[in-house]
Amino acid sequence: MSSEANDKLPEALLSWGSTQGHILTGNGILTRYFKEGKHYTAPDDLPHTLKSTGEIQKVFRAWKQSGLDDPVLVGAWSRPLFSGGWKESTESDTVVYNLQTPTLFIDLRFPVLRPDLSKKQAFQDLSLDELRALSRQHCFAGYSLIQPSYMCKHILPPEINGEKGGVCVRHHALDWNYHSEYERPRPNMWRFQMSKNGESFKEFSVAKDNHQQAVYMERWHRYPQGKGPFLAMRRTDGKVESMLIVVGNHFAYARDRKHPLPDFTECVNGVYEKVKKGGCANLVDAAYHKIRQNVEPKEELKERAKIVQMLNMEGSYGKVYTDGQKVEPSWKILKSTIPWREEKHLLSPNSSISLSFDLQTMTWAGVEFKIFENSFPKHALRALFFDKAMQSKL
Repeated sequence: MSSEANDKLPEALLSWGSTQGHILTGNGILTRYFKEGKHYTAPDDLPHTLKSTGEIQKVFRAWKQSGLDDPVLVGAWSRPLFSGGWKESTESDTVVYNLQTPTLFIDLRFPVLRPDLSKKQAFQDLSLDELRALSRQHCFAGYSLIQPSYMCKHILPPEINGEKGGVCVRHHALDWNYHSEYERPRPNMWRFQMSKNGESFKEFSVAKDNHQQAVYMERWHRYPQGKGPFLAMRRTDGKVESMLIVVGNHFAYARDRKHPLPDFTECVNGVYEKVKKGGCANLVDAAYHKIRQNVEPKEELKERAKIVQMLNMEGSYGKVYTDGQKVEPSWKILKSTIPWREEKHLLSPNSSISLSFDLQTMTWAGVEFKIFENSFPKHALRALFFDKAMQSKL
């Protein structure tokens, strides 16, 4: 039986995911206007198709080799505004780190109300409510296929005052809300319009409502030092999907959870049935409520292990070099889905890192990462990974 006290998490935190979903769907009207056959093709455009079929490595590589890349959205982006369904989300409630290269992306989103758990050491140190709180965040990463505006005339208006536009479709290699039993039924597809100076862009739903307005809108703004050379790397052995991206002085690292994921059940009229709705928060809540119903200790441990498996996905953001200094990379993590990773160093001179002679692969703690794309000069790339001879040239 669970003896933990209920920490009474703020309702605004518990409802964070549903509020984000409300905005994204315009309070549920998106499915009315966003139609297969008109706006997208299923399953090809759906975000989890390649992950479910195990074709991510092959298809991502083929897209890159075919020249399906575009630098228009390259940057490290914050999100000052997210609006839809008569609700808004700003940086007062959600902090976002969205790093994009010409092909790959890592997108991390954290509710401001998430409790500070940075002093903890491991998941087993957390109370049940602290575990529940951690389910309210987001991490996803993968490949962005971008079509410029001249290819999307049926969706986009013509360029106005030199502001570039296009349509982006994101395919997820890892996703906080992914579970094979509850795949996302619609694409991560959106229109964008870039400001003339390239420091901001607006994201709109592809579908429009009866008033010809976007169902939702997001405004993205470039972080300081969020422009410059980029680097994208992916783990090559296929065992655990992992990705590292650098843009300017910003980095993001994403590492998937263990698969396959367990089944989750909920009590309906006294009978436990398969949970009907996916999403990390909803699945964690199902296990949370099951434990709160005073199940046997053995069952409690089982449900708690399910929660930890869902939460054990790393999405970490930080700065490569400490602000104002460029002597040696610090790789300091500033925010992470695993809070005790914060203030730690993703990489260090003691991280057992080596670059191949041709600069095509990096071995990190015995695991090989393929350099998927890179615009850093050779000496700067070597300096990123603690080549002492090269750091003196920066």
